[in-house]
Amino acid sequence: MNLLNPPRLDKKAVRKSFNRCAARYDDSAVLQREVLSRLLQRLDYIKLDPALILDLGCGTGQAIKPLRKRYGKAQILALDMAEAMLEQSRKQFGLFDRKWLVNADMEHLPLQDECVDLVFSSLALQWSNDLPGSFAEFKRIGRPGGLLMFTTFGVNTLSELRDSFSALDNSPRVHQFMDMHDIGDMMLGAGLSQPVMDMEQITLQYKSFRDLLDDLKSIGATNAEKGRSRGLMTAGKLRRLQKAYEEIAFEDGCYRASYEVVYGHAWFGA
Repeated sequence: MNLLNPPRLDKKAVRKSFNRCAARYDDSAVLQREVLSRLLQRLDYIKLDPALILDLGCGTGQAIKPLRKRYGKAQILALDMAEAMLEQSRKQFGLFDRKWLVNADMEHLPLQDECVDLVFSSLALQWSNDLPGSFAEFKRIGRPGGLLMFTTFGVNTLSELRDSFSALDNSPRVHQFMDMHDIGDMMLGAGLSQPVMDMEQITLQYKSFRDLLDDLKSIGATNAEKGRSRGLMTAGKLRRLQKAYEEIAFEDGCYRASYEVVYGHAWFGA
């Protein structure tokens, strides 16, 4: 644990949220599927022949089949902190596949040193309480010559909702995402080689404010900050929140929600 930066996320709340939404997650995870597809495409430009792949924060396992198709000889290990997500990911393996499912936190990986050739992670790193420590764990388990490839959300994600909540109170209501440049510095600090970072913004549109909030809830993207407000969202507060949101991000009959998608990769060294 980094004593200078104490844990800000309530991991029990994160796990509970994802366990609760696991069965219906794929019905709403439109953005997650698109980001995963774009991350997989980036593997086209990298020469790699992995024996063991770690799908870190695997969720419902949507990366398993495309990774198996791309790397037919590789063994895939699916890891997630939410047990119900792992049960969903089990369905993505073939009937006769050896199903390696690990219930663990990325900050403390139950894997031996230098055993993984590809750590692949799409939209999971934002749930780390100690991202420098997590990168150090990836470096520890990474086989020399292996690759880390990931996406996460950047600092401007859901900025409209964050700004709208500020009209209610000053307690953290939206997850605090990290700056892309800070993430790159953390990778270097962990000893990862040749880190590459870039980002793009994706904007979703919703016909109603309730649809926007329900979409976030159905993919487990609830606020898990330890300092979050524990009070109920009353009807009056919800009306104030919607009004504030409309002043910021309502146009042509739609509510806009912005996501800063950060892409990164680095090597585990020679």
